Amino acid sequence: MWRLAVTTDAGKADVYAQALEPMASVVSIYEIEPDYPTNHKSQPEEWATDVLMSGTCVVEALFEVPPTTDDLTASLAQAATALREALPPFSWERLEDQDWVRLSQSHHPAIVAGKVLVRPSHVDNAPPASVAIKLDAGRAFGTGGHCTTYGCLMALQKLHFRPQRIVDIGTGSGLLAIAAAKTSPNPVIASDIDPVAVEVAEANARANGVAAQLRCIEATGFDHPDLAAAAPYDLIFANILKGPLIALAADMRAHMADGGYAILSGILNEQADDVIAAYAAQGFGLAARDRLGEWTTITISP
Repeated sequence: MWRLAVTTDAGKADVYAQALEPMASVVSIYEIEPDYPTNHKSQPEEWATDVLMSGTCVVEALFEVPPTTDDLTASLAQAATALREALPPFSWERLEDQDWVRLSQSHHPAIVAGKVLVRPSHVDNAPPASVAIKLDAGRAFGTGGHCTTYGCLMALQKLHFRPQRIVDIGTGSGLLAIAAAKTSPNPVIASDIDPVAVEVAEANARANGVAAQLRCIEATGFDHPDLAAAAPYDLIFANILKGPLIALAADMRAHMADGGYAILSGILNEQADDVIAAYAAQGFGLAARDRLGEWTTITISP
């Protein structure tokens, strides 16, 4: 078995994953955590800390039969050209014989976030939970293990109200939207700029029995007529990044019901003040600010 690991920005990972899929046996995208076993031998020891601060991830491809160097380089170069960037850091190594499917699954244990359990399909003995969500790691972000997603799940449980209209902007895997649908009988909309994420979210909604309640839409921010028609929302998730969050501040207020809440994450601790200030300028007050590791989740209300 051979392993290729490509390090790239979170928003670019799917492009490299799609480039590798035709050749690889398995392709996975891992959100980088401080203890993630990167094994990038060509990088200095401080590399893992540096990439953690920049919102990056690892695209891992496993090959039973290694592709030719020319084919592999051509696929990665094509993806890099589409993204208008140079080839990102990557490592290529031969692995010792063992159950690599099982090892890959070990990176994704069941996650318990308060009353919410996120259980991958390979986990048999998971603890009981009030809200159980079936979710496997794949080509869209959000497995519950990253501090940002975990922070949003915990913030949701602190609200103690039943929202009537819910939207998850930048839904990724659909995890937050599914959690909302399982804790409220009301309709939920999940949107993402990436059509692959929309497909993954739809599949995860079906797997969790909430497909009739949860509608998935391809959209940039709130730029979709169906998102406008369903407003105003009294619960909005946006687990993305600082820049897009600040850019969405005015639209967030325009689509938010008075007395509603927005749960925002994807924010490094040192960026939180800037995000809070941008939303304060739109009339939002800070309801909660939660730090988990290097990341901050904020809950705001107009």
